[in-house]
Amino acid sequence: MKVAYLLKTFPKLSETFILNEILELERQGLELHIFSLREPSETKMHAAVAEVRARVTHLRYVTPVPALHRIPLERYAQRLQRSGDRWFIFFRRPIRYLRTSLFQARHAGRKRYFEQALGLARELLRGGFTHLHAHFANEPTSVAKLAHHLTGCPFSFTAHAKDIYLTDRDDLAGKIAVAEFVITCTGFNRNYLAEVASGNPPRSATGHGPVLHRPIHVCYHGVDLSRFSGEVKESRASSASELPVILSVGRFCEKKGFPYLIQACHRLKQKGRSFVCRIVGFGPLQQELEELVATLQLQDCVFLAGKMTQDKLIHEYRQADLFVLPCLVTDDGDRDGIPNVLVEAMAMRIPVVSTPVSGIGELVDHMENGLLAPEKDSEALAAAMETLLEDPHLRRRLGANGRQKVMEGFSLDRSTAKVRDLLWRAGATAEPRIAHVQGTGARTGTRTGTMERLEAGQR
Repeated sequence: MKVAYLLKTFPKLSETFILNEILELERQGLELHIFSLREPSETKMHAAVAEVRARVTHLRYVTPVPALHRIPLERYAQRLQRSGDRWFIFFRRPIRYLRTSLFQARHAGRKRYFEQALGLARELLRGGFTHLHAHFANEPTSVAKLAHHLTGCPFSFTAHAKDIYLTDRDDLAGKIAVAEFVITCTGFNRNYLAEVASGNPPRSATGHGPVLHRPIHVCYHGVDLSRFSGEVKESRASSASELPVILSVGRFCEKKGFPYLIQACHRLKQKGRSFVCRIVGFGPLQQELEELVATLQLQDCVFLAGKMTQDKLIHEYRQADLFVLPCLVTDDGDRDGIPNVLVEAMAMRIPVVSTPVSGIGELVDHMENGLLAPEKDSEALAAAMETLLEDPHLRRRLGANGRQKVMEGFSLDRSTAKVRDLLWRAGATAEPRIAHVQGTGARTGTRTGTMERLEAGQR
């Protein structure tokens, strides 16, 4: 069995959970070939990238060429590459190619995806892959679905957060209908996807999705418990010479709620609390957060620590007394699933404070293994933080319970084993079909009905 593993960008510093899944899938015996739609733009990367055994293919002409290098010869080479892909697919799967091309011609907005899919389809056919799996329900899955239509190679995808809630519902439903199966990282996401697939309107955040026989599976992002193995320790705050450390980690974007954390720190300082708050990350709100820290005169206690590799981040966890991430739902519906940093902090026995947004309540049980405060409420957030700062016994109890919760349901080996089993079963089922198509010619690989019926899920 050969599994193609499609990502938008590999490697990517902020997608540690994908890197961990790749490494664990390989440890559990699955052979992967990674395809990336983009060349990485970052120079900093996790050391564990060097441990990946899978071959990595960056689809060449998909990556935008920097303006200074857009010479005529290079543009000509890219056009030649596209032309070669088109003819290769046409001769190997003529009816599939014509149907997909005709459908694509009526949807000009998807032209970029079609060009990406042609390059991927050629690689799939040349490599004899039995299954294609994409991460994120937006661009990678759009490309994967078109590559499936072009080649007949079955595909699946993992849906996460932004790619679910900011994707057009009809488009998302079409992808679910054509995929062999779908993976998502929270039960909350699973309910939403089931509602989308069934055509029902979305329920409230506390409602339950309908019971449907849909191939949508929940596989929580797991953590490597051998790496995130925080030792039980007396709080650093117990020493008069050391201030308690509040840690937060995440991309500097709206849904992480960092302005509310900074405002909560301001409230604590006004009440005479002494502490250090370190916010690790980077992103579009960098300047806004820096200005807020300056406006509230928190430069002596709130620090934006920048981007870090996972090895350095583990050191930050070891210095922390509590972990805070005030996630929220943005006006356009964007939200987190279960932030991986919450799982990591709990694995390190750090008491956590967050909000009951999306799937976070599936991880954090209020007053059992962490505290939950209402979203977009800096006063309530400050009160929760103060509760933990005042009570070292509560911190130790919540930290120990948090570690236990992660061990029971969020360990990397168990979570990845579910993904591995799904991919194995899909590949085993696909092998006879792929062999039949390859052995009897292109015509056998076609499906009856129009492209529109395929989009509607009639398989």
